[in-house]
Amino acid sequence: MNQIEAVKSLLKKELMMEEPEVEVFLALLKVEKSTSMEIINFTNKSNTEIVEISKRLESKGMVIEVNKDEFRALHPRFATVNRYRKICVFNNVEFKKNLKIDQLAVLIEKYQDSD
Repeated sequence: MNQIEAVKSLLKKELMMEEPEVEVFLALLKVEKSTSMEIINFTNKSNTEIVEISKRLESKGMVIEVNKDEFRALHPRFATVNRYRKICVFNNVEFKKNLKIDQLAVLIEKYQDSD
């Protein structure tokens, strides 16, 4: 399994993300701050779908809406920990350091920095 496939798999498994969320989140990481129209070039999603997915990612603590339909992914470590914290709260589990989550954040950072 290559690096991107490993990251996608771990995002789905560890952070309970759906495939479209993973796709948009990773696209946002690559372009940093972008309008939904610009993200279309990195996904197979329509403008409406991208906005909807980005707003779901915002509610999960991974993305912020900078302006109307302009989104930015949080730094991989912040995004990963925010999402993990929300999962812990939802499952009524104590939030504490999790090495798998920390390692996932590092993998996502490497993905973001890669060409």
